[in-house]
Amino acid sequence: MPKLFSTPNNLSYLMLIGLVGLFLSVITVAQSNDGNDDEATYETATSDHHNSSLGALRIWDDGLAEMSYYRAIDTIYGKPRPYTRVVLVNRQWMHPQTGIKTDLITSDSVPVFKLNMVEEIPTENYNYRYQTTMFLERHHLKPFKMVASSQEWCGTTFKHLRWSDGELTVKNFSYIPNEGDTTSTINTDAVPYESLLLIARDVVASGQSRTLNVLNPMRSRHGIEPQVTPATLTIGDRSHVTTPIGTMCTVRVNVQWSGQPTSFVVESMPPYRLIRYRTGGNKGTLEQIERRAYWDRKWPSRFHKINQAP
Repeated sequence: MPKLFSTPNNLSYLMLIGLVGLFLSVITVAQSNDGNDDEATYETATSDHHNSSLGALRIWDDGLAEMSYYRAIDTIYGKPRPYTRVVLVNRQWMHPQTGIKTDLITSDSVPVFKLNMVEEIPTENYNYRYQTTMFLERHHLKPFKMVASSQEWCGTTFKHLRWSDGELTVKNFSYIPNEGDTTSTINTDAVPYESLLLIARDVVASGQSRTLNVLNPMRSRHGIEPQVTPATLTIGDRSHVTTPIGTMCTVRVNVQWSGQPTSFVVESMPPYRLIRYRTGGNKGTLEQIERRAYWDRKWPSRFHKINQAP
C-alpha cells in the first residue's frame, strides 16, 4: 500500500489541492457578493431609528422617484369615469419650520416620503383635476404636511394641512358658495386617509396589522372640516394577481372602520408595490411602474409619449 505522506511529491500534491480549494472558495465568495442587484437594492438598513419597514428599504436612496400608473375609475355625476391615476413616491428632506423642501440637509432636517397623486378625469363638458400631496416622516410614517387641490371650469379649491406637536391645523380655500376660506385646529396625530395607499405597503412590509386614527378624505372640490375616525389595517389573504405588467404574489390589506369601503392589494415582496386599491368609489389597478427622475426633461417615460403625460 502506498505511503501518502512519506515523499515530497505526495506532500506537494496535497499542498496544491489545498491551494486550489482556497482559490475556488475566494471566487465563490466574490461571486456571491457581486451582481445581485435585487438583494442589494431591497435590503433593510440596520438602523434603530427606522420603525417603518418600508422606510428602511435602501431603494429610496437612489435619488429617483417611483412612478406608478393606475388604470382607474372614479364616480362623478353618478357615472363611472375611466382615467389614469399617477402616483409618485420619493424621499426628500423638509425644513422643520418653513415646512417646505430643503436641499441644505442638517441635523434638524426632516426626512420624509413625498406621496403625490395626480389625476385628470374626463367628464362630458370639462375635466376634473386633482393633485394630492402628502409628506410622511420616513422613519415612522407620521404625517408632516398635506396639500390638496382641485380644478375644474367652475373654480379651484385648495387645502393646506400641517401637523406640529400633536396639533393639526387645516386651512380651506373653496370657491363653493357658503364655504369660502376657513381655518380649524384640532389636537390629533391622525393620518390622512389618502396616505393609506403608502401605509398599507408598510403593513405588508412589517407583517403586522395596525390600528391608527384616520382623517376623513380631503381629496374633494369642497372645503372639508377635519374629522377623526379610528381604523385598523388588517392583513388578509394571499393571492396571485395578474396585471398588465405581469402576475404577482400579493397580500390583501383590509381597512376596518366606519368610513367608506377601503382595501388594498400589495406586492408580497420588496419594494411592496401597490397593485390594486379601492377607496370608496375610486378603484385602480397597476398598469405600469418605473423609477426615473421625472424632473429631468432628457429622461422620457416608458409609459407615455413625450408631451402626452396623463
